Amino acid sequence: MGSSNGNEFAVEVDYSDPLLRIDGVTPPLAKVLRDHGYYTIESVAVEAPHILVERIGERAGLNIEKARQICEAARALLQIRPKTIAELIEEEKQRIYISTGSAAIDDLLGGGIRTGELTGVSGAYGVGKTAMVLTVAVNVVKGLGAGAFLIDTEGAMSVSRILDIAKARGAPLDEVLEKVLFIRVHTTDHLIALIEGSHKIIRDKCIRFIGIDTFVNPFRVEHIGRETLPTRQSKMNRCLHRLINYARIYNMAVLLTNQVVARPEANPFESRPEMIEPPTGGHVFMYAVNNHLYLRRAGERYKYIAILIDSSYRPRGEVVYSVDEAGIVDYSG
Repeated sequence: MGSSNGNEFAVEVDYSDPLLRIDGVTPPLAKVLRDHGYYTIESVAVEAPHILVERIGERAGLNIEKARQICEAARALLQIRPKTIAELIEEEKQRIYISTGSAAIDDLLGGGIRTGELTGVSGAYGVGKTAMVLTVAVNVVKGLGAGAFLIDTEGAMSVSRILDIAKARGAPLDEVLEKVLFIRVHTTDHLIALIEGSHKIIRDKCIRFIGIDTFVNPFRVEHIGRETLPTRQSKMNRCLHRLINYARIYNMAVLLTNQVVARPEANPFESRPEMIEPPTGGHVFMYAVNNHLYLRRAGERYKYIAILIDSSYRPRGEVVYSVDEAGIVDYSG
């Protein structure tokens, strides 16, 4: 069967087990792969051979050379190869924009949260970061009829809140109840394992949006001090790279919220908020996201400012927005 997720690398699958299409994968090895979360050709194609061996070990004849062979064979099946600019333009046309809930923020981003890439949303507490994740999830169900996968690392997400947003936006509640998946993670190891094993959930549940609230914080909690920085950033980078692969291969959108930190030594003449209270995660986070929104208060009740502080293809800019029972909305004054 073919993919139903708009995957630009989609292929026809003739076997009940698609893994058996990969040259070098025997039925015993296919079972071992499935047992460790590799259910699709895509899941093998985007894996690094040494990570495959790290996760599976030397079972069913797998070793580093065998891992390289099957990863290369999987990529060949999906035609992951250099492409012309004309081909890339056609792929760009397959991207979908999902509304944040605010037309002003959507316009700032060029249409909304775009599939095929990562979007970062940083800001202090109480500016609507979690509300944006929930609003986008509802809009995925309402607008695309697809699924959303929400990962909560702080306990800030509320089931009642997403239902309120769905009701306020006229989304079909029965579909929201069935198509929005939610999980709360408690450790970085749990988060990494969850992300690395999500291929089956994405394919089976037709997931077009992953929202993680917040992404960086669990790494900061477990890895304290400069001496742990290399380990922390390495683990973060591994997760981000996996999410980038998901976004590209399954043509899905990924939104990662992020905290900010106080910087008392900031230049007193500096006016950019991201320099005064910078996002956490450092360069690893900044490099991974294609668009990075910075949310802050505007000094008036229910009025906030969204600033596009960095983008792969959009100019810096800012707009005002608000938060109400419908989640993220345009500011009405």
